[in-house]
Amino acid sequence: MRFKLLLGCLLFSVNLGAQGPGAGDPGMVAERPAAEGGATEVNISLYVIDIEKIDDVNQRFSVDIFVRSDWQDPRLALPAEERSGQIRTMSLEAIWNPRILVINDRGLSNRFPRVAEVDDAGNVLVRQRVSGELAVDLQFGEFPFDTQRLPIEIISYQYSPDELSFALNSKIMGDDDSFSAEDWRLRILEPEFDQFVLSGGGGSARPRLTYFIEAERIASYYVLTMFLPMSLIIFMSWMVFWLPPDIVPSRIALSTGAIFSLIAFGFSIRLSLPRVSYMTRADVFVLGCTLLVFLALSVAVIGSRWASREKMPQALRLNAVARWAYVGLFALVAVVSMLG
Repeated sequence: MRFKLLLGCLLFSVNLGAQGPGAGDPGMVAERPAAEGGATEVNISLYVIDIEKIDDVNQRFSVDIFVRSDWQDPRLALPAEERSGQIRTMSLEAIWNPRILVINDRGLSNRFPRVAEVDDAGNVLVRQRVSGELAVDLQFGEFPFDTQRLPIEIISYQYSPDELSFALNSKIMGDDDSFSAEDWRLRILEPEFDQFVLSGGGGSARPRLTYFIEAERIASYYVLTMFLPMSLIIFMSWMVFWLPPDIVPSRIALSTGAIFSLIAFGFSIRLSLPRVSYMTRADVFVLGCTLLVFLALSVAVIGSRWASREKMPQALRLNAVARWAYVGLFALVAVVSMLG
């Protein structure tokens, strides 16, 4: 399927003809078509070939996209008597173009030559395939049950909204099920049209077209590799309450072993995420489990101390109460961290 798509893209890039009238004219390159007739409308449509990966730590995502942009420039039209359905190939630098910029570009590269196809009537068509990394502001508050929006933000860096507008029929397509990104469920959303305000340019606005791809994290991996092992550590610590209070070494060893295991798990989770100033759901779970293990250690120390002071009935009663309170508190931590 992907081979057929790439073959189609290559066939689209084959251009016929030669330079036409007006190509390379400095005035025509600098001035937009029909400048006195309102904003020039530009259609930009995308086909997402692949989303290769989403990098949580660096907050980037890698894309491979086929871009189709078109507009109408009457100055490139041939006289009626010379029209024969010919398609001319022109360099983008030799004709007017909308000065497009992807503002969250962090390393996109073009695969095709920077040329345009122009028909007899002056309709300009540019096809390009781009691949590389784009920046994204990921929000990890719900991690690992989070859903992100991956943007492709396109603006015209030279023209204002009064001079250039993006066509409302601009669209994005792609086969959601064929993307390579692991551990994500991806879905293409509708584009959004608004304005990008230049903060350092005296409040100047530029037309903006933003395409979004929704990325829902598949949490099963984290449930199996994080929540389940940590739950087992918690229940290992729970065994403290089933041992007699006067068996001090075994009770202390169980509690301290559980604490060290939780600390190691906490570090491994944080290594897979950027340093953020807020807590994620995973952090809530780790913190809650850590407090429970410290609670088990405290109860073990208090019970052992009571037993050594001939307060065995009180120590046994503390064990019995903590045994079931501990389970209830763990259930509360699990519900809060998983359901929010």
